[in-house]
Amino acid sequence: MAIDHISQVMGRIAEIRSRLGLPEPGGRFAEILDAKLGSTPAGPPPPVFAPLSSSLVALGPAPRGVMTASELTQYLAAEGIRERNGRLGGEGILVEVSGGWVGQPLLLPPAAEAWEQMRAAAAADGIDLRVTDAYRSWESQNRAYQAYLSGEKRANVLPPGRSEHGVGLAVDVTNGQIIGRSSPEWQWLDRNAWRFGWYPISNETWHWEFRGLGA
Repeated sequence: MAIDHISQVMGRIAEIRSRLGLPEPGGRFAEILDAKLGSTPAGPPPPVFAPLSSSLVALGPAPRGVMTASELTQYLAAEGIRERNGRLGGEGILVEVSGGWVGQPLLLPPAAEAWEQMRAAAAADGIDLRVTDAYRSWESQNRAYQAYLSGEKRANVLPPGRSEHGVGLAVDVTNGQIIGRSSPEWQWLDRNAWRFGWYPISNETWHWEFRGLGA
């Protein structure tokens, strides 16, 4: 791997982190959502995205600042992120993102940038994407895993050290309950999430993972 290319990727991460922060109360997200719901005049129409089942050709401009799959792979390796699964808290790596149902969700910077852009695009379509779980520490993942083993938790839970939650690259989306294929949130994500580098897994309709553009 070329050193100068790694430096380029790390430079992009620094730029993303410098631009990214918790949105101001009543900021751009609320403005977009209010406009869509009719409380204020709507601005310019959002870009139109091709459905996931189509040829995947974008009908609008590509998101700015969202990392590609190749760049993400290099960043994860250069930072040793996967080796620290569940141990990233307190190291200044994770950043806060908007949309927490309860508490303040944290994601890795590339995923955070993509999440904020995707959430704003969804708001422009009247969809409020919210999160119950984002980054999980080793301890919180282990608690969930033990609950799964005991039968208290029916959804499949991976052991600590193996979940994308532990590296800040996954979110569990909610609207107050588990979202299924009939929910507006899932349907919007199914059509549009790939445009922002987010993808589903086969057995959990609420769980989405950031893998980078073009994954």
